[in-house]
Amino acid sequence: MIEQIWRQFHQQLLVFIRTKVNDHAIAEDILQDVFVKVHQNIGHLTNQSKLQPWLYQICRNTIVDFYRSKALIVVSSNLDDSLVKDLNETITAKESHQDQEQLNRCIALLIADLPEKYSDILVRSELLEQKQQIIADQEKLSLAAVKSRIIRGRDQLKKKLQACCDFEFDELGPQASCKSHCGCEK
Repeated sequence: MIEQIWRQFHQQLLVFIRTKVNDHAIAEDILQDVFVKVHQNIGHLTNQSKLQPWLYQICRNTIVDFYRSKALIVVSSNLDDSLVKDLNETITAKESHQDQEQLNRCIALLIADLPEKYSDILVRSELLEQKQQIIADQEKLSLAAVKSRIIRGRDQLKKKLQACCDFEFDELGPQASCKSHCGCEK
């Protein structure tokens, strides 16, 4: 059955993944991960008529997992220029590498929790530093629409970050400590 699903859907799933990931080799890796998940979970699919939406949901989740793993490694100061820049400078000056990783995990979780139309574009533009015009072309959106989604995504992320973390100011600038309710605590 998996072979039949592969023959029927692998090309269109790869095209879908390529619209979200700008690297063919990474898209191929994600597609392989998708089919591993399909193989592991095919028993949970009770209605065969929902196979295609189920496959696309697995694709979307796997793409989010890919970006989430990237976000754990890279935090761009473009996310919210003043807030994250100050946090990164403070953490670099005063906190350990472990604290930086916790902040990265927190930001990645908060971005993943945003509505998909914001999270995907925010990750691609801010964390992976893709050009906004490329994102617009791939998403078949106007450049203005992409910019608007980035601004709205940043605003929502800022609110989530402020709800999740306590900020205190001292002579070194803002200090942040995350609350456990957002799920980013160790």
